[in-house]
Formats: sequence, C-alpha cells, structure tokens
Amino acid sequence: MSFVATPNRRKRWYHLLTIGQKKLIVICSICAVILVSICTVLGVYGYRAWQFDLNRVCAGLSSSMLYDSSNQPIAAIADDADALVSRQELPQNLVNAFVAREDENFFEHDGIVLTSVLRSVIRNISSMRYEQGASTITMQLTRNVFELSGKSMDRKLLEAMLALRIEHRFDKYTILEQYLSRIYYGQNCYGIKAAARCYFGKEVKDLDLVECATLAGLVRAPSLYNPVRSMEKARKVKAETLQRMLECEMITQEQYNEAAAAPIVLKKGVLPSEIPSSYAVMWARRELDELGGDVPEHSGGISVVSSLNLPVQQYVEQAVEKALTAIEQPGNYPEAWLAGLSPEEALNTRAAFAKLKRPKDLKVRGENNDLKGLLQCCVLVVDARRNHRGKVLAVVGGRSAADGRDRWQETVRPGRVAAPFLFCCACMPGEDDSHIVASSTEITGRRLGYDVVRSFYDSLKLPVVFPGREQELYLYNGLFQIRRLDLARLLFCLQNEGWGYRLSMVNTIWNSNQQAIYNYEPEKSPEYICRQSATAVSELPPFKVTEGSPVTLNESLPEGGGQWAMVFRQRGVCTFVWMGYDDAASPQAAAPELRPLLSRAASRLAREIFDKARAELRAQQKAAAVQKAAAATPQKSS
Repeated sequence: MSFVATPNRRKRWYHLLTIGQKKLIVICSICAVILVSICTVLGVYGYRAWQFDLNRVCAGLSSSMLYDSSNQPIAAIADDADALVSRQELPQNLVNAFVAREDENFFEHDGIVLTSVLRSVIRNISSMRYEQGASTITMQLTRNVFELSGKSMDRKLLEAMLALRIEHRFDKYTILEQYLSRIYYGQNCYGIKAAARCYFGKEVKDLDLVECATLAGLVRAPSLYNPVRSMEKARKVKAETLQRMLECEMITQEQYNEAAAAPIVLKKGVLPSEIPSSYAVMWARRELDELGGDVPEHSGGISVVSSLNLPVQQYVEQAVEKALTAIEQPGNYPEAWLAGLSPEEALNTRAAFAKLKRPKDLKVRGENNDLKGLLQCCVLVVDARRNHRGKVLAVVGGRSAADGRDRWQETVRPGRVAAPFLFCCACMPGEDDSHIVASSTEITGRRLGYDVVRSFYDSLKLPVVFPGREQELYLYNGLFQIRRLDLARLLFCLQNEGWGYRLSMVNTIWNSNQQAIYNYEPEKSPEYICRQSATAVSELPPFKVTEGSPVTLNESLPEGGGQWAMVFRQRGVCTFVWMGYDDAASPQAAAPELRPLLSRAASRLAREIFDKARAELRAQQKAAAVQKAAAATPQKSS
C-alpha cells in the first residue's frame, strides 16, 4: 500500500506570514522614505504658506483703474470698496446654494477635504497632467486673495496649506463673506452685492431662492452661464444647483418643484459705480466682460492699461460738443474747421454755414444737462499703423456718458455705406462676371442674385438678421440693421486689404500684486474679406480717393438715420463719425434741413480729429526716438 503525502496546511499558512529580514528592511525603508517625503513637503509648503500675510483676507478692496497707453490714469472702472457683504445681509438660501454647489462639507472641514485632495493627486499623477482640482470654498478664497494663478500641483499644495491657516484664523462666516464679496459673477460684476444689483436690481438680503440658485450656478463659468449672455445655460445651472440643494436636504421637494418651474426674471439695476465717467470706461468694461475666461481669477482692484491716447481722447470729447453746438447755434463755427483758410475765406465759410436752415424745434443743449431729444454724435479713432492695427485710440459714444448709452453698440441702417461689401461680392476673383459692379447697388445685387449676396454676408458672421428673399432689394440697398461698431469694423478691414482686425482697447491687466494676468497678443489676422476684392473696392465710390490725401467717405444714412463719415490713411489713423438722432423716426431726424448740416459737420469733424490724432502720434514717435537716441549716447564723464 502506498501513501500520498499531504501538505502541512498549518506550516504553509505560517510560512506565508514569514517575509524574511531583507524584505522587512526594504518595506520599512520605503515607508520611511514616504514618511520623510510627506513631512518634507508639508514642512516646505507650511513654511511658504507662513510667509503670506493673512490680514489681506479681510482687507478692504481697492478700486479698479483704467490707464492710457502711456500709463496715465483715466478713471476708475469700478469702485470695489463697497463690495464687502456682512453676514446679516446673507439670506440662508444664498448660503445653502453656494455650499451645496461648491463645497457641501464647508461647515465641517478645516479648509481641505483630504479624500478629495488624494483623489485629485492620484488622478493628476496617473494622467501626468493637471486634470482635476479639489477646491473647497476656503481654497477658492485663498486663490482670489493671494492671486495664485496657474494649474499645477505646486499651486494646489500651497493653496491647501494657506487654506488651513485661514481656517485656523477666521470663522466660517467670515470666510464665506469674503468669498462671496470677491468672486466674479460676469457682466463685470465682482462681489455678490454688484451681482444682485446688476442682474435682479435687488440688495443681497432680498434675493429669493431662484435668484440665489442662479448666482451660485454661474460662478464656475460666469462669462458662459450668466443669464444676460445665455438664459438657456443659466436655467440649466440653476436647475443643477437646486438639485444639489435638494440632495443635501437644504430645501424641501415642494420648494424644489416651485423654484425649478419658476423663470429667471432679470431686472436691470444701477450700481453705484455703473454710471461711467466716460465712454472709454464704458468700452473697457464691455471688453473686460468679453475677455471673461481669458483672464485668470482675481479679487478686484485691477489696473487696466489700454491703447487709448489720453490727449486725443480729451480733444475728441471737446471737439464733438463744439461740432454739435455749431449745428444747434448758428455762429458757433469751430475754429479748427477754418485751419488753412485765408481770413476772407474763413469769414465766408462761417457765414455760409450759419445761413443754413435749421429744423424747427431743434433742441439746444442747456445748462441742466437734459440729454433727451438732443442731436448725438459718435466718434471712434483707430490706429492703422503696422503692429498697432485695430487698437482704439479714442472713443465717444454720445454727448454724455451719464445717459449710460454707448451708441457704438446700437444699430443703424447703413444704406449706401454698405455698398462696398456688395461690390466685394461682385469682385470675387475667378468669376467670369466680375465686371458687374455698377453705380447702383440695386443693379449690382440683381445681377449677382440673392443667394450669392446672402452667402457672402453670411460668411462675414455678423450678428445681423438679413432681409429674406421676398425683400431682396432691402439687402442690396443696405436696408437692414447693423451695429455701428460692426459697420466701422467692416470698413476698417476692407481698407486694410480685407484682413479681419478686431477693434480693441485692453492691452494689459495687472492684479493688486502688480502681476500681469492678461497681455494682449496680436494674432495674425485672418483674411476676413477676399484680399483682391477688398483692394479693388477700397478705391470705388462711395469712397473718395484723391492722390496724396486720405481715403474719405461721407454718406447720409436712409430714413433719418443720420450721417456717416470716415477718414482713413494706410499705416496711419482711421476716424469714424456718426451724427444723428437716437430716434430716426422723430420729426427732427426726418427734417430735410438737417441733412446738409450733418453732411458738412460730420465730414469736417472727422477730418479735424484725423489730423489731431495723426499729429499726436507723430509727436509721440518723435519724442520716443529722441529719448532712445539720448539713452544710446554715452555720457561724458565730468
């Protein structure tokens, strides 16, 4: 009989627990290295975090300022000093909405959630790039207060250590107050006070559940999710916030159902700092809001260096009022319009303009600054020099920024001013019928056909509703609504060989720590309009081209739309002027006596500002050249 040996189960189990001395040393060494590494990282980042002054967390916010291209201050963009909100002003729904949306364990943790941090670290290491954050409300406040920018593990670890210090120093409601008062809510609103007033015309304490959920939902991408930009996306993030509040048992099912079904009702409010001091500030605010995601998070108190030329800006503001006064009050002919004339010619010119008939009941601007029903004027001065093309040197959007209207953002019917774009369509290279450009836009349009013209306009990607096929003559004759700014940009691009320059003002944005958080980088402009077509059309009517002189355009807009003038020189300056009434249907706007007055005033104002801007740029270039030469000249030792 033979026996099969069976293994000793107890011995085998004991053997598994026996690792040997060498293995034990290796494991202990690895653990020691990990422990030392963790302690070293904590020590290094703890020391770095200790260098920051926590008094800044509760420090008052400073004003945001706009500067010209020479770093001369122009005006405050926004006064953030009133942005801080107290806990007494915070409705519970607002607190709950932000906590549910951003950090549901806010009132329990000590600044960081360790499990979230570890999960983020593992995810980022496994992907070998920064993919996921783990920011609590305290960490977000840290990032805003100390302007910690960039996406990296270094920033995240420093942020976490600072959050621990802040939690140790301040109570939860102080942290929440500072957080809500500093973050960006879109529409150039920094702080919950500004957001409540801007979107809903309310104080913070009066916000209801729907409004609280809307504001809490948009902060992750304020330029995309704010209801002014996209009501559909705002409703979506509102619903997501309400769902999180329900899941966290912060609201009942009945409250959720009612708020989810309720619409977001916007009511435009007026902020203390919303009435701009100038049109330059108005433009800067709009452009800052459009930049949105291109600008890293910051807590206010920014400095915006623009392309504005302050002497030109100040001159334009004065010249506009003088030109309009000349129309309203015979005899007040601007002296700048008489430059180069002999005394006799000047006298005759002044007298001829004064004799022109004025419309009945033409309102004259008085001392009470009543702006309603007044004749208005817009001016835009754009740099056309190489490497500066498209930068705004000066802007005026009416007679006073106190009315809160930037007329460059409002629409007109271009009429004959849109003819060059129709001609560009007819001059497309490679077409057999490129000769069909006629003096009449209607004839040119009919020969091209509606589909061809409409396809060309659609390729320009303008925010315009063009006339349908049944109104094709409206399309050919420029009888559609287009923003004045878009019209100016199209004309500027056409005169610059069709390249698609963006008219912009903001060059650099500095945070409160004097760190540049945005720098304008000119991109190679795309061919917006076919270069051959633009070049061919740039010298055709309604443009007036004279050898040795700048290109000019001076056209009356249809149906009481006012007067449009342009003066342009390649690699120099471009000036746009619009004059007219806000209400094109008013009796004053339709008065036949107004057209010759506007035609002369707009063309001469455009040329006056063009000459001033050109002279100013030349003087600055000469001064810079002298300064550069002086710096390069070696100083003689005494």
